[in-house]
Amino acid sequence: MTRENTEAELLASRITQLARKYSDATHAGSETSEVIRSISTTCMELNALVNSPETWVERVALSYNGSAAICILLDLDIFRLLLENNGRCTLKEAVAQHILDEPSMELYKLNNRSNYLLNDNSACWTHYLADIGLKAAALLPQYVRDNRGQIAEDGRRSAFQMAFDTDEHFYQYLRSTDLIRGERFDKGLQRHARGAAQTSIEDIFDFTHLKPGSVVVDIGGGRGQHSIRIARRHPQISFIIQDYDNTLPSKEEIDDESVYRRLHWQQYDYFTEQPVKGADIYMLNNILMDNTPGDCRRILVNIAEAMNTKESVLLIDDGIELVNSQKANSCYGSSMNMHMLAVLGTLFRTREQWDELFSEIPGRLKVTSSWPVDGGRVIFEVRKLA
Repeated sequence: MTRENTEAELLASRITQLARKYSDATHAGSETSEVIRSISTTCMELNALVNSPETWVERVALSYNGSAAICILLDLDIFRLLLENNGRCTLKEAVAQHILDEPSMELYKLNNRSNYLLNDNSACWTHYLADIGLKAAALLPQYVRDNRGQIAEDGRRSAFQMAFDTDEHFYQYLRSTDLIRGERFDKGLQRHARGAAQTSIEDIFDFTHLKPGSVVVDIGGGRGQHSIRIARRHPQISFIIQDYDNTLPSKEEIDDESVYRRLHWQQYDYFTEQPVKGADIYMLNNILMDNTPGDCRRILVNIAEAMNTKESVLLIDDGIELVNSQKANSCYGSSMNMHMLAVLGTLFRTREQWDELFSEIPGRLKVTSSWPVDGGRVIFEVRKLA
């Protein structure tokens, strides 16, 4: 009698097929993000299957150890020390998480993952996730209990505010109270200024159709990481970068005179009237995910009132809660959703919630195109109805 394949064997076969598909796509220079997510998810499914419930649940409960280990290694500058000399030290957790290699007993070497952390901006982003994220997540169960499983919109403190014992909002706290963490967060946001590891908004939306002299308004654009990246590829466009703080990068940091001349910074609170009227493009990159529905309506009303009905386009790059059939390919998206809840007290919206939000804006905004990208992200092209 022929033995039927077990579930573990079927998953292993699936991983082999996906690995072959990944190799073929890499060789052909094709897009690999979807197959990478499938490989990661299937490997995790197999890992959970072959472990006992006790082992798997304990491993999930102890997963914060990886975050703690990375924080310690970054604080002690271990990755740079290992680059300079192959010193001996106890780094077992980093090896277990495949951040470091251990070619022989207690001799540790960098690999491509730890080399990534030698980039200061990449290291700062990782440090932020493992430091603030870990501390806020520790108070997330209490936040959920206190709010009876609901998202609080009545000014109650987020898990982040509870963890850091502050009544200040996340961004306000980093700008005015914890300047060291604030600087680290700002540097982390710069990690994609020269090129996005993820699918970027300019990979999706065609900026080439914009005429010379066209203006893009980057609302809440920080130090301009998205505008700088787009400006390098599209020399016909000028950019107005708006944020609370007017902390612009230097000409030396941008290292391109033609790009620098087309960047203009403007101090602006997006809860107030939009001062730039009739721009060709308005951009919101990861802004609405930080805000409650009520605050999002205020932001969108200000933009809608400034938009030209025939010409202006609003581009929104934000998070989206995936439906069940899509969640298997979005482990990272699910993790970031939990992170958003812990730090900002918000969750990614479903497509239905996005549509409802747009429909509530006076003067009406209509989604003319939308593109799901990178599992847990969506890019909307929005226009103002006549």
